[in-house]
Amino acid sequence: MSNASDWAVRLKSFHEKQLDRPRRVYRLGRTKIIFSGGHAACTVGAAVAASMLDFPTWAFWIAVAIGFVVGKYLYPVPRSSVASRYGSREVARKSPSDLDNMTPAEIRAYQYNVQFTDKSVTPLALGTEEALGRQTETVRTVSLAAGADAGLLAHLSLEDVKEYKRTADRHDLLKRRWLTYEMDPRLQFDFPAMSDVSLPSTATMIRAMHTADHERTTGNAADYRLAVDRFSQTLAAAESAAGVP
Repeated sequence: MSNASDWAVRLKSFHEKQLDRPRRVYRLGRTKIIFSGGHAACTVGAAVAASMLDFPTWAFWIAVAIGFVVGKYLYPVPRSSVASRYGSREVARKSPSDLDNMTPAEIRAYQYNVQFTDKSVTPLALGTEEALGRQTETVRTVSLAAGADAGLLAHLSLEDVKEYKRTADRHDLLKRRWLTYEMDPRLQFDFPAMSDVSLPSTATMIRAMHTADHERTTGNAADYRLAVDRFSQTLAAAESAAGVP
């Protein structure tokens, strides 16, 4: 029973993830029948398999029905689609600056929605492929400069990736500022409190630094910025407590 419950939870979790994944959606002619490519492939695949195995008519239609249901579960119409009962029917055109503030998933959803409502529109006309290209190139450049895993930044908007880079630059400056107290013999002699973790102000600063280091690896630009802000504040407080002019 426990195994069955675990499988049910996993299947539900998988389905929820599929609902949040942008996916191209199609309409069957002028009808109200909506389906995704994967949904159609499962249904057609079940029909072909049943035919090849020479199923009787009743078993053929059962197989097709199973393929239809499985396909609808594995490849559902996503929530972001205008064809979804969750989505809005309005699709406002986006400017390049709008696209640069959207995540790659949001850009894809926007592209699929416009193309669903107007099949003559191309990604080139929408500017979505160019926006995705700008985001990808920025991720590559920033990940190399910041020493971060590109995969952690790939889900962010272009503007968030740029914000991450600004935060990483500030983070690096703060760490270099702190390291001078560890590496410079004169500063070690003048301000020993900056290396004394038994002092509350220094211990708090070290914890804040470690938190910022951790947030740098999570790919959450907002949390990373807050952690670096905290590091900056605690470093200044530790310097003040140590008597740094």
